[in-house]
Amino acid sequence: MPDHELREALSAVLWSDMQPPPSAGGLPLLAHYTSIATLERIAETGELWFSNPLYMNDVDELRYGMTLGLEAVRTHAGLRHACPPDHYNELLDAFGQLYTAFDDESAFDVYVFSCSEHGPGIGDDGLLSMWRGYGSDGNGIAIVFDFNELVARTQPAALLLRQVQYHSYEESRAWMDGKLANFARALAALRVPLEEMAATAEELFERIKLFALFTKHRGFHEEREWRMVYLRERDREGVLAQQLNYAIGPRGIEPRLRFAVPALGTDAPPLDALVERVILGPVLATPLSLRSTRRMLEIHRPAWATRVVRSTTPYRMQRRGSH
Repeated sequence: MPDHELREALSAVLWSDMQPPPSAGGLPLLAHYTSIATLERIAETGELWFSNPLYMNDVDELRYGMTLGLEAVRTHAGLRHACPPDHYNELLDAFGQLYTAFDDESAFDVYVFSCSEHGPGIGDDGLLSMWRGYGSDGNGIAIVFDFNELVARTQPAALLLRQVQYHSYEESRAWMDGKLANFARALAALRVPLEEMAATAEELFERIKLFALFTKHRGFHEEREWRMVYLRERDREGVLAQQLNYAIGPRGIEPRLRFAVPALGTDAPPLDALVERVILGPVLATPLSLRSTRRMLEIHRPAWATRVVRSTTPYRMQRRGSH
């Protein structure tokens, strides 16, 4: 079988259930819950700061998915019997090397910008769980984005926008087992030559990596999360690599991607066109804060000043500590 046919056959097995890229006009509004200080920074710089998932609150999601994949590949009986021993050993060795390289190097330059799906029923109030978890306990803001124009004009390979899937640990293990079983059957049927086993392992590793990046435990399902993910190894022309940077915060120094939309090229829409509204959190949403926020935006980002609204959600702040 020609090399390209072999790759296409394996790709169909691995990627048939992967979400396709969103189509222009098909994206819902997406809200990024954060602090008022972050809004000021975005307005001043025109940059969206992507976080490294190793420093995010849900760090275990990425590590769990990758570790699950490694252990499943090493122990899956179907893979072991799908090809001759030397082919199997080559597959395991190549996959292990990819995992080590990712853990030691590549994971450092994976960056995520998280948003919550902002359905029509949410309006200007936002989601209570998101205010509590990410919106400074009601004292923050939500920037509501319409990314349809961005998707329509440019879809760089290094930047992936997908909806997060929610699974229990048992469901994730079942997905992994089913994926490897189908992959093993394909290996056996296609009789993949020894010299192609390393490339085959790379394709399998990439699928497991994206499963880990776009899957969370079902306990987080209320977040309705979408993620924009930057993968440096896909940025072969270095379009966004020049925006790799850092931030110093409460947890010390962290790697960041300071994403400025114009870096995508002349076809990219301006950031001002992507922001549909700015919602003040239910604690912050006083008349004085509304006027103050509008003044801040009149100085740094005038187009957004008239888009500021207030959440009317009755809100009880979480108590710190216990008595």
